[in-house]
Amino acid sequence: MIPRLFSRITSSLPVFIFSSFLFLSGTVSAQDGEALFKANCASCHKLNKKLVGPALAGVQDRWESEENLIAWIKNSQAYMKETGDAYAIELFEAYNKSIMPAQAVNDEEVKAILAYIANPPVDAVPVVAETAVAAEVQGDDYSTYWMAAFALLAIIIIRVLFGVSKSVKKLNAEVEDKEYAGTEGFFDSAKAWISNHKRATAGIALVLGAFLLVQTWYTVKEVGVYQSYAPEQPIKFSHKIHAGENGISCVYCHHSAEKGKSAGIPSVNVCMNCHAGIGEGKRWGTEEISKIYEAAGYDAEQGSYTKEKKPVKWVRIHNLPDFAYFNHSQHVVVGKQKCQTCHGDVENIDYPMYQHAELTMGWCINCHRETEVQMAGNAYYDKVHDQLLEQYADEGIEKFTVEHIGGLECAKCHY
Repeated sequence: MIPRLFSRITSSLPVFIFSSFLFLSGTVSAQDGEALFKANCASCHKLNKKLVGPALAGVQDRWESEENLIAWIKNSQAYMKETGDAYAIELFEAYNKSIMPAQAVNDEEVKAILAYIANPPVDAVPVVAETAVAAEVQGDDYSTYWMAAFALLAIIIIRVLFGVSKSVKKLNAEVEDKEYAGTEGFFDSAKAWISNHKRATAGIALVLGAFLLVQTWYTVKEVGVYQSYAPEQPIKFSHKIHAGENGISCVYCHHSAEKGKSAGIPSVNVCMNCHAGIGEGKRWGTEEISKIYEAAGYDAEQGSYTKEKKPVKWVRIHNLPDFAYFNHSQHVVVGKQKCQTCHGDVENIDYPMYQHAELTMGWCINCHRETEVQMAGNAYYDKVHDQLLEQYADEGIEKFTVEHIGGLECAKCHY
């Protein structure tokens, strides 16, 4: 009796473990609306601000039903053709007939996204660099590690129960004064189970394979994306103190931002313009400023440059790949873009400095689609502006984005 009971338990245990695995996976997926939003929506939408598409806060209240909204999100073009929904068509035309790509999400995933939009976490957006780094750590997805740990625990439990079953069978044979003939081990038993449950095994393998492919896809998508990267620097520098509290212009230190391709790393001589007379800081006292003196070969007691100079080995934070061309002066001088467009609220970032934006191609393209070219009073665009007014006269467009002046052409950034 006892061996049969354990035999039934051990034979059904893999199915139970796998069912639990699927249940936990589904729970994680259902609750991970934020990750789904970032993966599928964040490149074109913000919660409370218009980007490429409209702000999504309160989106459910603007649609006749949740069913219609889900259908629109999954395939907007097919939805308009099939239903002729007036609101959907109006929305499509209001955003220059920009096509929202069909989304590879199911109804449950869309509902998870909508739940996140309706109730986003309070700390979803970092205020300063200190909280930004914390947010990065808190936002990491550890579901894969939890699943791996769960699978390992399941294997251990299965093996222990197989051992217990074997021991009980042996004990039962001794009690009944019979010879115990069982010699199969854990792996032999596993092979036997697989042989007797081929359909279940195939189903498990298929689901696990799909799960691994999805995880691999999301992992590969993040390759080369260094948003929130915040390395330790050889000298601790607070942008909040310098650019914020003291109001120092960005181009005072990054002097080539208005003149060339790169913004430039300030030389230690720029630091010494002020710190030859300021030997103690608000935050770190003399500790960090003494490192500036050491790099400059400056003797603070004598007030002279008599020591050996040492280069400061700054760690670069913002670094585009070699195949992408970006010119600071073109954006800062001609485009009249503020540093904050790409680098975030720098004047409120203390230490360490971090990469605010994704700086991916999609991020740049969205910026070009959305950013209005400031042509008024900009002699560079006088002729271009007249040509564009004539070109788009039939459409009634009088304000133009970077997209209208060729900002989406591949050769603009890749050549």
